[in-house]
Amino acid sequence: MPEKEENKQASPEIYMPRLQMVVRYILVTMTAVYLNLSPIPPLFLTLTQVNLIIAGYCIFHIFWWLYYKKREANMILIRAGAWTDTLAAAMALMFDPYIIPPTAGLLVIATLGNGIQHGLRIFIECMVGAFILGSIAIVYHFILIKSPPPYNLYLFVILLNVAVFYAYLLVHRLEKMKMEAIINSERDALTGILNRRAFRRSAEYLLLLTERTHMPLVFIFADLDRFKQVNDQFGHDMGDKVLQCFSQIAKSRLRKNDIIARYGGDEFVMILTDTSINNAEPVMNRIKGEFNEWALKNGLPVGVSFGMGTPNKDENNLDDVLRRIDAALYDAKRKTGHVR
Repeated sequence: MPEKEENKQASPEIYMPRLQMVVRYILVTMTAVYLNLSPIPPLFLTLTQVNLIIAGYCIFHIFWWLYYKKREANMILIRAGAWTDTLAAAMALMFDPYIIPPTAGLLVIATLGNGIQHGLRIFIECMVGAFILGSIAIVYHFILIKSPPPYNLYLFVILLNVAVFYAYLLVHRLEKMKMEAIINSERDALTGILNRRAFRRSAEYLLLLTERTHMPLVFIFADLDRFKQVNDQFGHDMGDKVLQCFSQIAKSRLRKNDIIARYGGDEFVMILTDTSINNAEPVMNRIKGEFNEWALKNGLPVGVSFGMGTPNKDENNLDDVLRRIDAALYDAKRKTGHVR
């Protein structure tokens, strides 16, 4: 896989770098105007020094943007931008010459903006960083002012922290709901194994991986014999039970790094990784024997047929692989008289 594609995959799914850059430059411009037009000079640094720091922040994000445009985003780049934002906000808080510094809001914006856009892990990092750096900045701020914090500042700071923590709880809930939605979208509702779409995505990734690493793969199609007869004779509830039972048996016999999915109807597809046809056949025979034993015990006229094969050398077209495996399944069913 090309380097650019790998870096792109490392970036968050919901990521708007252009909007983030616009917001960053709007905020830094507002801060620069605020400090330069203030009738009271910045604390402990001259206005020229403050402007040089602001210029350094802008230059950093220009290079950040140029790197992003060339290489796409990755978590190192994202973390660097987030921590630079948090540090710059804390420094603005220290420069702020007023007793109740409005630049404290920059810490909240940096935490919320980076955290909500980049996910819960970055949110937690920014929240902890903002709390630590903000606490240091606000203490140093009042040491320089040589005045104790006013009474209303305590409520102001508490409300800012409550706002950030409340946002964290909401992001945590949204991330949990998002993960549940992803899992539900990738799972077959009846059997709990992968659905067709999720299988194709995983299979295409494995084909690309094996093209680079030469890891052997075995693709398997499984089709339940006389399944329609079970539905007609015993009803669809029993048919659902048959599908669930086969899924559970097959899943229990496969390794964690193998893949099983319901491809449609009574057809299943599996990928056994880092193995050969000779090693895969005994596994499939055990699955078949265990499933046939369960069907016989329950008086059901159902069985299973398998077709299996391996990708040809340098073959990375999933549809071509599946067509060959499907043809192998057809041959297996024809030999047993269970042609679909």
